[in-house]
Amino acid sequence: MKLRLSSDFAIDTDVYKREGLRISILAMSGHGKSNAAADLVEDVLDNHAQVIIIEPIPEWHTLKARYNNIVVIGGPYQDLPLEPAFAHEYVLAALEKGISLIVNVSDIEDEVEQLHFVSSFLWNLYRLEQKYRRVLFLVLEEADIWAPQSWDQMSKPSLSRVSLIAKHGRKIGIFPILISQRPADLHKSPLSQCNINLFGKFTSPADLDPKTGIMYVVKKLHLPITEEQIMKLPTGSFVVSHKGGVDTIPVRKRICPHGADTPLIEPKPFTADLSRALGGLRDEISKAIAAKKDEESVVKRQEKEIVRLKRENEELEAKAKIKMSVKEMLQQDKDVGVATPSLNVVPEDVRKRLAFLGEQLAESAKKIEWFELKEKQYKQRLDQAEKDLKVYDELRSWLRMAINVQNIYDNIHRVEEKIPTAIPTQIPTDGDVPGKVVVTETIPEIHHKIERPILETDESTHEGRLITLTLHGFFDEKRRVIAIGKEITRTYGVQVNTKALNEALESMIQKKTLQREETSNGGWEYWTYPGAKDRIKEVDR
Repeated sequence: MKLRLSSDFAIDTDVYKREGLRISILAMSGHGKSNAAADLVEDVLDNHAQVIIIEPIPEWHTLKARYNNIVVIGGPYQDLPLEPAFAHEYVLAALEKGISLIVNVSDIEDEVEQLHFVSSFLWNLYRLEQKYRRVLFLVLEEADIWAPQSWDQMSKPSLSRVSLIAKHGRKIGIFPILISQRPADLHKSPLSQCNINLFGKFTSPADLDPKTGIMYVVKKLHLPITEEQIMKLPTGSFVVSHKGGVDTIPVRKRICPHGADTPLIEPKPFTADLSRALGGLRDEISKAIAAKKDEESVVKRQEKEIVRLKRENEELEAKAKIKMSVKEMLQQDKDVGVATPSLNVVPEDVRKRLAFLGEQLAESAKKIEWFELKEKQYKQRLDQAEKDLKVYDELRSWLRMAINVQNIYDNIHRVEEKIPTAIPTQIPTDGDVPGKVVVTETIPEIHHKIERPILETDESTHEGRLITLTLHGFFDEKRRVIAIGKEITRTYGVQVNTKALNEALESMIQKKTLQREETSNGGWEYWTYPGAKDRIKEVDR
């Protein structure tokens, strides 16, 4: 496959067959990044290869003007709505059907939720591509958002997965294209993996900085490029570093219109097979979104009712305090020898007011008791609703497993057999603290050496999944068993058996991979044992 950037310059992918192809496109805003990236993507699509594009704002939907296998997820020009919980389903549909995706995350308003979705999407892409192994180009617009140089706990998972694909994507056929107008903000781990770099014009000192900016990359790769060359590049021209050397080229004009300039296009119609596949996935997503909204609506209504009852309770308590204050005012301090005055000398209007306040106090006490009872009932209803939601999530996971196989009837029967084991009916205590899991079996320590890259563990077992989660930083924070189970279900799409998970956690404790601490309510919290990640990496080597 040849990716032609100009009439006299092309990237021959065969030259990079052994080491893999990883491309970066860096230029300041308005100087041709999108045109250069689209030029590459159009050549990829013309060669019938697959493209997945992740964008924070809508620009790439104009590819639909020329190609009929492009599906837009999310954003104002969507073919499918974006539901954050469906990252696995989007990736699976794309790889099974050979569909090229444009994933617009602008529908997710919260930045942390955006990072979480992109992290989950990339992780599912990396896992599922190991089965399908299609030639797939992954385009990351504004790559510095998903792989920031200054990362925190929220952005760490997405950074980790961008770096993972940059390092090991070649083995399974994923070729990343990183696009950024802020190279100083883009993490140098995935950037340093790029073996083809398109450097466009920059004038900002921060972006040219030899310690953090584009000149850092130039220096690291020992390229004969000067800061003056970068600053004087005309719009649309790039200095390209590649296996054959360094060339300065004017990139040719893209065929499809620019999404930022031409938002309205007439898309090519989908094929009948693709339309049917999209229709089924759209129905499934719509039902999931509707069910989620109904669940949230019920919970919010109950929360509002509890707030209202508490407010009324506080008002009644305030009235009761007024009554008590009036009563205290009618008494004299007996320690100084002053007798309490008789009620016979109290004026008639005061006595009537006191009698009225006494009646109000009695009525308030009854209302307080009634509202306390109602508050207790609503709390019980909320607890039951949470249990119902948990059962719903478990049933939905099993249903997905049943739908994803050919013999649906046999697998529905298997699902029905497994449901009782997914909900523990009794937690053994053996006289210990209620809820505390007691392990009676001694698990021997196993030493093994794996001649495979890091993270290619046996993820068909809970212990293998826990090791992978440890390497990716999930256990950098303390995690409870229920949170661990949810992460395994979300990441691997499997239902977690509590007993099997506890056995795997106990094995991790014995091997000093994880450590744990008992919580105040009798449960356990797990987190990474000091130095465990380094020991796992040594074994993997």
